[in-house]
Amino acid sequence: MEKVVSQINEWKSSLPSDFEQIQSYAIHIKDSIPTSIEELQPGIDYVKSITTEDIIRDFSEFKISPITVSLTITAFTTLIILTKVFTGNYPQDKSSKKANKKSKSKKKPSKAQKANKNIQEILDFVESEYVPQIDEYLHNHKDLTREELEFKYNYFEEMLLKELVKLDSIDVTGNAILRENRKKVIQFIQDHHNRLDKFKKEAKF
Repeated sequence: MEKVVSQINEWKSSLPSDFEQIQSYAIHIKDSIPTSIEELQPGIDYVKSITTEDIIRDFSEFKISPITVSLTITAFTTLIILTKVFTGNYPQDKSSKKANKKSKSKKKPSKAQKANKNIQEILDFVESEYVPQIDEYLHNHKDLTREELEFKYNYFEEMLLKELVKLDSIDVTGNAILRENRKKVIQFIQDHHNRLDKFKKEAKF
């Protein structure tokens, strides 16, 4: 009995474990098939001489014969292939993999989403970059010389104007919400520009 189990384990270990090995195994079997009647005849005669009772007896007695070996290997190989197919491990071709990859990839943002993102980025940039500097400039202006006051005023004026030009270049045609959002950001920037203008008139430089 131990000999039979050992033999079965040996067959099992020799069976292919993935699809590429199965393909290679199939090609090997195909190449080993006789191509002429003369080569096939001995095998045909042997198979004809075997009865169903012989096959059943060989299996029941764990007798190793060409028929039992062939049937066992065929059964194991078929089982492996079916397992691969039904468990989803069957290899996909490149086109299928690309299609799956595309379906999983994120959808590209729409034109409106891009425009809204650009508007928000300009607002965030002005709030974080220029507003604190303008606040500091207005608060500490007494510590600056006239030349420094003029230089910083011109710098802020130019930078704020630059952001207004960016906003103006964003296409919001046909979208009332985007148009309103852009208008609010423009007003926000203009409010800080007005602060600078008011300060300039008061400081008289």
